[in-house]
Amino acid sequence: MKFPLRIFGEVEGLDPDKLDELRVLLNPEIFFPRNGGLDVEYEGPYLDIEPDLDELVAALADGGQGHVDCIDHENWELRRYSLQPDSWTCKKINPDGALERYHHE
Repeated sequence: MKFPLRIFGEVEGLDPDKLDELRVLLNPEIFFPRNGGLDVEYEGPYLDIEPDLDELVAALADGGQGHVDCIDHENWELRRYSLQPDSWTCKKINPDGALERYHHE
């Protein structure tokens, strides 16, 4: 294991009028703009993603949505965030079941 934390996901349906502001607020090493949305990709030391999620949900247009998964490799925990306009929810789930489809023999 090289890094303790991996974050990945995608966000769709951002308000075009808020994209420039988001580029300033969000970490460009984690969030990658793409056609009215963002790809989320990070692997490294621990960091708190929740303040960034607050900014993202504030910038979602009606019907916008997204998801972000955070895998804590040291504590073997997965936090799955669901994003919708003006709010997000977090569910802690067992990584073994969630990541089972990615195991190859």
